[in-house]
Amino acid sequence: MRFNTHHPALRALLHSVDPTPPGEADGGGSADPAPTGGEQPAGGAPTPEDIERLTRALEAERGLKRQLESQLKQVGQVNPELLREAQAKAEAAEQQRQLAEAQANAQVQDLQRKHEQQMASVRSELQERTIKAEREALRVKAQAEFLASEGLAEASKIDGTMPFDYVWARFGHRYAEGKNGMYLLDADGKTAALDEDGKPKTLRKHFAELSADPVHGANFKPKYGSGSGSRNSRDGSFSGLDLDSLSGAELIAEGLKAQAPRRR
Repeated sequence: MRFNTHHPALRALLHSVDPTPPGEADGGGSADPAPTGGEQPAGGAPTPEDIERLTRALEAERGLKRQLESQLKQVGQVNPELLREAQAKAEAAEQQRQLAEAQANAQVQDLQRKHEQQMASVRSELQERTIKAEREALRVKAQAEFLASEGLAEASKIDGTMPFDYVWARFGHRYAEGKNGMYLLDADGKTAALDEDGKPKTLRKHFAELSADPVHGANFKPKYGSGSGSRNSRDGSFSGLDLDSLSGAELIAEGLKAQAPRRR
């Protein structure tokens, strides 16, 4: 019977056996007298106990080998179909995760786009309101200049329209304000209109020009001159009369005279 001397247990047993018999010095020398009674010397053949221990060690090694072989067989006997199903499930789960992530990103982008659109709409509305408020403030200041320039303040009994409403609708887009006050823009509404001195034309001067105009002057108070007596040079009526000194009856009489046909 051959023993596997490479087994750890066997090597441990072999090393536990003293290679030098009792009574023998290291390196040789005289030996003790042989034991009597047929006893085997200590360095002789293995005893039954040694053989039993070696046998148990071999059986343990064989049992471990059989266990490993059984585990290897179990691994090799896994159903390939189950492996494919498990792999398919794993791939489906990964696709589902990627789809959910893509949907979440799309929702985030959609929310961001809607938020940006709402903010742009709010900014546009605020800007529009700001422009309207600035224009309204400019309109109030221009109306104050208009009234200070003898502009009429009476409102229509039909629709409440005032003379300045006409002036604003016609010239309001050309009114602007700078550090030196309000001034008139050119017809393009971009550059300042200049007067004869090369300076920006003020609204006060602009309204003075409108007042002297035969059409736009109707939006201003009549100007009665005591010297000429004219109401306004634009209509020529009541020429030579000082209307401020006339009574109501006299004004009516003069009006009838002005409406009467002139003799040739």
